[in-house]
Amino acid sequence: MRKNKFFVFLFLTLLSLNLFAWDKIDPVILSHADKGVDAIYNLDLHTARAELTALLKEHPNYPLGLFGKVMIEWARYEYEFEKSNIEQAKVFENIINSSISGIETWLKQNGDQAQAYLALGGIYGVKARFLLANRNYVRAYFTGRKGLKYMNKAVELDSKMYDAYLGQAIYEYYAGTLPSVVRVLAKLVISGDAQKGIEYLNLIKDKGRYSANTAKLLLVEIAIQSKTYYNPALAEQYIKEIITKYPQNPLFRFVAIIAAYQNKNYEDVRQSAKDFLAKIGKEPFYKEIYIARSYTALASADMQEGKYQDAIKVLEQSIEATKHQEMSRWQLWNIFRLAQSYDALGQRSKALEIYKSIKNYKEDWGIYDEVKKYIKTPFAAGTDIGLMSPP
Repeated sequence: MRKNKFFVFLFLTLLSLNLFAWDKIDPVILSHADKGVDAIYNLDLHTARAELTALLKEHPNYPLGLFGKVMIEWARYEYEFEKSNIEQAKVFENIINSSISGIETWLKQNGDQAQAYLALGGIYGVKARFLLANRNYVRAYFTGRKGLKYMNKAVELDSKMYDAYLGQAIYEYYAGTLPSVVRVLAKLVISGDAQKGIEYLNLIKDKGRYSANTAKLLLVEIAIQSKTYYNPALAEQYIKEIITKYPQNPLFRFVAIIAAYQNKNYEDVRQSAKDFLAKIGKEPFYKEIYIARSYTALASADMQEGKYQDAIKVLEQSIEATKHQEMSRWQLWNIFRLAQSYDALGQRSKALEIYKSIKNYKEDWGIYDEVKKYIKTPFAAGTDIGLMSPP
């Protein structure tokens, strides 16, 4: 299974850090935390930053506030910059390190508390996600294990903290579906049980207070990506429920387009993608960097229906519309799809020219790994193109 295909949600996987014994926490702290978390879900990072800054001003090194800072920078790196900005990656790493240091200081001053270990585990989990996104699988594995250790410590301190099982759920599922590069290593340490991870996620979805949506988002991802748990209809149902709660977040709406694509509802895909594209630059949070992915959706629907000439037209429009932008993985993915479309029409020399040009772009998204297959063997008309999203 290709990694990082559709981790549109993974920055949210540990957002539930205000779910520790919340009734024992100062209501003012909870107010800042709740508003900050909801703002991150809605991609309103300005509001999120204001709430969490206020929390940290009143309570320096407060674990939840520090974790919130990490999540804001992860959201910017993942969504505002499409993981394409080296400087933002450095900012993100610095925030991670300073936040870990701050929580460790807080623990020394306040003693063992479940919320602190939950926050610390969450930050290590996000760091593991960052390493995974950069295909540092072994480092991601051990960093994730460290995060799990801290989350388990939180559960030991508060056995009713259902949401803290999110760490175990994520670890069990993804350790059970590791890439081959760490499969042998995993067997020496922990094999992971994907089914157990799914069971944890469903438990949290039903009983978690703040992490119920997080668990649901992960179930959406799994239902679309996994062969074993493939269920695009369920994915579409869950993402629509999330959109109802967080209507401002355009990326949830885009995931609904992906779910519709997996359900082969190609006309719905086209209409929704056109609506999405029309909102860019006109409605809050619909950024120009999302232009390329809108065209990806349109072209993918055309390609799946064998309309390669239409796909070429759409993909060329995408290249023109994004030529002023720094290259992102969605833009490069569209160039790859353009080559496939020419291949499908029998224009092999044109396809090869485009395939080979992709090697000139410095990228660590894994797109050229896909390209190499078609340099050797032409893409054939009628072939299922697979998932809509790039690696």
